[in-house]
Formats: sequence, C-alpha cells, structure tokens
Amino acid sequence: MKRLTILAAAAFMAACSHPIEVEVAENAGVDRIAESVEVAWAQIEFDGLTPDNVVVKHRGTEIPSQVLTVDGEPISLLFQADVKAGGSETYQIVKGKRSAYAPLVYGRFVPERFDDYAWENDKAAFRAYGPALETAPGEMLATPGFDAWVKCVDTLVIDARYKRGNYHHNYGDGMDCYKVGRTLGAGASAPYAADTIWLSRNFAEFEILANGPLRTLVAFVYEPFEVDGTPVSLTKFIALDAHSHFNHIVNIYEGNFDTMPVVAGFIRHDVKGTAQGDGWIAMYEAASDSANPEEDGDLYFAVIQDDAQMCENISGHLAALREVGNGEPVEYLAGTGWSGAGIENLDVWTQIVEREAAAYRYPLTVTVR
Repeated sequence: MKRLTILAAAAFMAACSHPIEVEVAENAGVDRIAESVEVAWAQIEFDGLTPDNVVVKHRGTEIPSQVLTVDGEPISLLFQADVKAGGSETYQIVKGKRSAYAPLVYGRFVPERFDDYAWENDKAAFRAYGPALETAPGEMLATPGFDAWVKCVDTLVIDARYKRGNYHHNYGDGMDCYKVGRTLGAGASAPYAADTIWLSRNFAEFEILANGPLRTLVAFVYEPFEVDGTPVSLTKFIALDAHSHFNHIVNIYEGNFDTMPVVAGFIRHDVKGTAQGDGWIAMYEAASDSANPEEDGDLYFAVIQDDAQMCENISGHLAALREVGNGEPVEYLAGTGWSGAGIENLDVWTQIVEREAAAYRYPLTVTVR
C-alpha cells in the first residue's frame, strides 16, 4: 500500500509539473533584446494546462507571459526572450501559480475626449481619432492619421495625461508635441492613386483584442471612402509589444479593384534628416505641435516594409509604397522615438531601426519539445 501511495504521488507530481521546453534560437547574427516569442497553444497544451495556470520560466525563474485568445479560447502563448547573436536560450512551460505581472502596455477608448482611442507601452504612446471628433466644436478633425505622444518614463501615462487635461505640456513624463491634421500622421496608411493620397475619415468602430501585460492589440473599422472614384473599405489591426518603438500594423483594403497602390508612413514637417536601408526608411524633425520646438526636441520616425518602394517625399509624406491586392492583409511596422528619451541623433535611431528590421525579417526560431 505504501509503495502504491508513493507511486501515485510521483505520478501526480509529474502530471502537475510536466515541463515543456521551448528552444529559442537566433540565426541572423543580431543580438535580440526583449523580443516577443509567440508559441501556438496547441504545441504546448497538456492535461490541466490553462491560461490561468500556465507559467514560463527561464533558468528556473518565472518571466512575464500573456495568453492570446480568440472568442475566449487560447490560441498562443506570448513571452519575451533575450538571445545573443547566433545563440539560443531554453524556456520551460509549466503549470503553476502565475505572478501578477506589472503591465507594460495599455490601450483604451477615451469617450471623454471625443472618442479617442489611445495605446502605449514603455517606449511611446499613440492615439487614433473616433467619430465624435469629426463634429466636435472647435476641433472637427477627420483623419485616419495616428498621433504620437513622446515619453521619457517607462511607466504608463495615458490615463494621467487625460486626467490632467493638458497633455501638450511636459510634466516630466513627456507630452504631445506632434501635429497630425488630415494626413497619415505617425504611421498610418492610405491608398495612393492619381498622384494623391486618399484619406478615410475617423474610425467608425473598434475592438480590443488583447491588452497586456506584454501586447496590446486593437482593430479599427473605417466606413467606405472614395479612392479615385472607387469606394474602398478598410480594417486596421495594430499591435504594440512591450519594449518596442514600433507598432506592428496589418491593414485590409476591400473594394472593386484587383490591386491598388498603398502608402504607409509619416507626414513631413520640419525634416532635419533622412536615412534608408534594406526595407526601411527613417527621418527626424523638430517637434511639430509646439510653441518651443527647440526646447521640446526632435522626433524620430521609421517605417519598415518588405517588397515596398521607399519614398522620401510622396505627397508630403515619408512613406513606403506598395501594390496591394483586394482583401490582402498588408503588413508593416511604424515606429517613433524622441530626443528627450535617449535618441541622441539619427545614427542612434537608425541602429534601432536596423535591429527591428532584422527581427521582423528573420524572426527567432522556436522549437517546442
């Protein structure tokens, strides 16, 4: 009886721990720092594992993770890895008590400010404009362009800035010193036809698909708008991960067309310099929505997109231009930085952009066993 009890206890312990190893390897010759790793839930699922008890460990220490779901069902597990160039690291997936991870990302609808939708991580903050702003007294802005809010702290700031009601002043955590207008703003996309960028109005609907602690993901739906005489509808998916300067954006354009040119990028203001590389283009400029741009510093921007033509100035924008198919998901990265948060010059920014481009083009190799 004692032997059976011991065997039963051993079997129970084995079932509870059941570690799965995930090897994460780097093969592009670039150090990866806090790079997101996503593992399909079906690859790691074992008896009793749930989104509430899954724990990721590295060298015996728990690290933050996030379960991504669709309609309440887990589809993947997200965590972040540090891997040296050409090296590999091993992570364990076990059952256990998940710690309360401090959120590093956040997004929310802001009905008290004319239907803004704002999102952020520890590096930057952004917002898109909703329906109420189109008819707001004294505002009346209709644009698909994104706003960029600079940050010099790694804490979440959106709620505090809206509560203060004055986010154009730097209270020590950064500010809004960027002008959008009816443009692409800081990283949106739009069709390009007849030498014109065709802009939609503000988003009509939104849905939060994930919201931390490592990734915030939102979908925006836009009412059909005219592109050189053709009605086109648009859905945007925007993901922002912890520790990244870049939004990961997927757009789907649909309408009565086979293919259509689309630009993705940034409105040009007082541009001071540009740079290009393999699949990316970048620039920096003075703070554009500021009474004192010299004091408020320089803003840095970049778009990363494969199989695209990089344009330093297309209808007043720095952008990537690519032909897209009807209903085809179009993917790109759009990022921002600020001189007040350690981006000292264009060389520093382009190093960040090149690392992000390499990670985008050559994702970490993940092996589950």
